[in-house]
Amino acid sequence: MRTWAGLLAGLLLSGCVFETTPEGMVAIPAGEFTMGTDATDSKNHALSVGLARPWFADERPEHRVYTKSFFIDKYEVTNRQYYIFCQATGHKPPRFWGGEKFPEGEAEFPVTHVTYFDASAYAQWAGKRLPSEAEWEKAARGELGSIYPWGNRFDPAAANISGSKKITAGHRLKPVGSYPQGASPYGVEDMIGNAWEWVWDYYRPYPGSDDKNDDYEKKYIVVRGLSYLGVGHFPKKDYMKVVALKARAAYREKQSSLARQKDLGFRCAKDRPALFERLLGRRTKN
Repeated sequence: MRTWAGLLAGLLLSGCVFETTPEGMVAIPAGEFTMGTDATDSKNHALSVGLARPWFADERPEHRVYTKSFFIDKYEVTNRQYYIFCQATGHKPPRFWGGEKFPEGEAEFPVTHVTYFDASAYAQWAGKRLPSEAEWEKAARGELGSIYPWGNRFDPAAANISGSKKITAGHRLKPVGSYPQGASPYGVEDMIGNAWEWVWDYYRPYPGSDDKNDDYEKKYIVVRGLSYLGVGHFPKKDYMKVVALKARAAYREKQSSLARQKDLGFRCAKDRPALFERLLGRRTKN
């Protein structure tokens, strides 16, 4: 009896209680992780190539962030999944579909041309939500805060990103899961490349930041993860450096909440039930 009681106590303490991870999602454990960076653009590289602000300015300071345990989609939401949502709810499909259904052969491509509100509506319908910026970065970097989801060295072959300032024929979105070698420490895929991704948060400075940026007051929404498109017109010698800097898991960009971009999609997150909820198989009262 004591043996079984001890085993049960151990399971409770470790959190190893029977639980089913929702289909297509990955469980991210509670705990701290390293968010942002203390790096500086000491050589003014960004300004030298024509960018308006130094690299890392809105990612500082590096700080430890605690998140509760949560689930996050392993892949970006696909055209097929979004089509089912539109059919079930009467929500308008993306304009570029040219009708009620996505283009033939693109069922497993990330859905794009969706606004922040479209993404939020899908997430609510699916019983989920958009991930917070901190949750997205934790899922991408892991507890130790790796630079890229796949590690600390830039590997252009690990994600669907542009390797040239000239977009070659055929360079486009690809089916989700096409780059398993780029998975994060938790096994979340396509966090870099394919499509930029909406997250929940407004574009704001991090706690302790001394960065001065008028855009913080304009209610932009953060987007994460780079895309398959090129990063703009930069000198050949600088192009891949710019790609590598924008492919970092800590990199932030912003968009109007009403933006519809051909390389902007999303993935969803979901609260993970607390230990006693998992044990009892139902939600406890507050």
